[in-house]
Amino acid sequence: MKGRSEGETGTGKYIQFAVRQDGTGEDGGTRRDFLVVRVYDEPLRERLRVKQEGEDIMVEGTLRSSRGSGVNYVRCQSIT
Repeated sequence: MKGRSEGETGTGKYIQFAVRQDGTGEDGGTRRDFLVVRVYDEPLRERLRVKQEGEDIMVEGTLRSSRGSGVNYVRCQSIT
């Protein structure tokens, strides 16, 4: 995870960060995508506070878009 920040919307307080997802590009090389993740759930936010930048994590959630800015993000439902 990289670039952790905190914010608040009408939905509540959240921690936002980016995760890197490595895949295979059309040319067969490595493609790195950076996905924005927001964590609203308080117990999950507390678990994130002890994580360090660059530490490996797995995130599960749903793809959403912000009502205000239209930014796409993953709304986190679990972290391992």
